[in-house]
Amino acid sequence: MSKKQTIVGQDQLVREMTKVFSIFKNSEGAIRPHFVLTGPSGSGKTFTIQQICEMLDLHYFEVNAAQLTKEGTSGNSLSKALSPLLQSGNRQTVVFVDEFDKLFISGNSNSDHAHETTNGVQNEFLKVLEADETAVFGDYGKYINANTKNVLFVFAGAFNGEENISLDRLRELGLKTEFLGRVGLVYNTERLTLDNLYAILDSSALLKNYLQLFEDVDKETVEYKIKAVLKDNYENNTLGARMINTLINQYFIKGGNLDDNDTNQVTFQNKMKLD
Repeated sequence: MSKKQTIVGQDQLVREMTKVFSIFKNSEGAIRPHFVLTGPSGSGKTFTIQQICEMLDLHYFEVNAAQLTKEGTSGNSLSKALSPLLQSGNRQTVVFVDEFDKLFISGNSNSDHAHETTNGVQNEFLKVLEADETAVFGDYGKYINANTKNVLFVFAGAFNGEENISLDRLRELGLKTEFLGRVGLVYNTERLTLDNLYAILDSSALLKNYLQLFEDVDKETVEYKIKAVLKDNYENNTLGARMINTLINQYFIKGGNLDDNDTNQVTFQNKMKLD
């Protein structure tokens, strides 16, 4: 991997995903095992897929399903979200559809109109999966057909934090049977252990950048304090690895204090000191 970043805590998933993507790549798109990826927030769904795509030199881009609107209505329709396919040069591409669960899990829609819209978007995804090309929004508002024969879709979401979700459970949650007939694989990320979080902290690029800016701060001291907070809050941590960046920012912005609830904004000076 050119970015030299390590995927932490998902060894089994990495092995399976690498095999899936290798099959997709080596078959030159003739085999496209689209799949659903579940797992708790902050467990590394996006990061894992990004890193494997980079390792295998697969083109990658993301679509946020929670922001999609039904075709023909104002907003970010699927035809607009998939427009990067026009710049892919027919390369084999992985499209990571994040927050896919927002399109069908009961309780995410607060009105009949919203439910109709999200249900419509799910149907539009189904049409894309059935075809070898799809119309996407191009320059000057014109629709252009884009090749989807070289595209593998990954549909990801937290799914209300449920663990080990199966195809049957996805059907119960509201995913259409027709959809599952074309996306028949489900993989789950595991909740990161405390040791996993410690390892991510130790290799944090954000922490490295802060330490370059605050030269008088010792890395071991920062890590000691943040690890203590991670340990004390592990059971109630709903952010997963995202909590690490939050704590790093708080540590430096609040002068090394992680013990209070002070949320006042800090004005940085040109010459920066921790205190």
